[in-house]
Amino acid sequence: MSEPLTIEAHAIPVVNVKLLIDTNIYLDFYRSNKDSIQLLSELSKHFDKIVLTDQIVMEFERNREVVIKALKKSFESESDLENISSAYLQNLPEFAALVSAQKDYRKRRNDVIAAIDTILESPEKDPVYAFFADMVSECRKNNAILNTTDEIIQKAQKRKLVGNPPTSSGFSIGDEINWEIVLTNVKENIILIGRDNTYTTNFSFLKRDFHLNTGCLITKLTNSITEALKEIGIAMTAELEEVEQKMLGELKAYNEFWKHPSKDEPSEAGA
Repeated sequence: MSEPLTIEAHAIPVVNVKLLIDTNIYLDFYRSNKDSIQLLSELSKHFDKIVLTDQIVMEFERNREVVIKALKKSFESESDLENISSAYLQNLPEFAALVSAQKDYRKRRNDVIAAIDTILESPEKDPVYAFFADMVSECRKNNAILNTTDEIIQKAQKRKLVGNPPTSSGFSIGDEINWEIVLTNVKENIILIGRDNTYTTNFSFLKRDFHLNTGCLITKLTNSITEALKEIGIAMTAELEEVEQKMLGELKAYNEFWKHPSKDEPSEAGA
């Protein structure tokens, strides 16, 4: 009796499925460790699979600066050392050594602040911005950026007034505009990569809305880039999945800290 035939499994590309990535997912890379850049490197191989709108581009450009400035302010506050004042302590050699170490600490702290300022003022030195700029350039070259029109703005305003999700906070209609761009232009199934409550809370409505307007499906909602890439048939390494899991853990802790956001940190990019 012959041995059973074994077939090695390979990822099979899935056609006609695109990735719609919420702006906050891109901004999350400013809230994560340097290893997470590997995820952007993987995404950069698949620009043709990404749905990109002019609204997402503007939101990223606008909120990138807000997020980095908030991180800078947080670092300045948490890393500040108070002066120790005591005439008696100045007689101790150990205290003199501490004062010397404190001076070195302040210098290195200022170096970090200067590095943050450099990233703000020179985006080309920022690896996250470099990825985003490459994606925009590639999509623009292929005429693949979906644009806002007056009609889309009117539809977004109506969506806001009647209260249909996705909904931006306050008077903004950024999320509404982005969604109307998608409904008008996308004619393929999509996977939605996002973590905002406007998507997670209203996913059933959004699935019906998308199907009614496009005839296509939202096949999945996830906050995981690697999970979405696997869904469209792209093989992921265990190392890359581990990097993302660590990143998601860090983001959970970060979001707990910003649960009651100040004016310095946006709760949602579209807000």
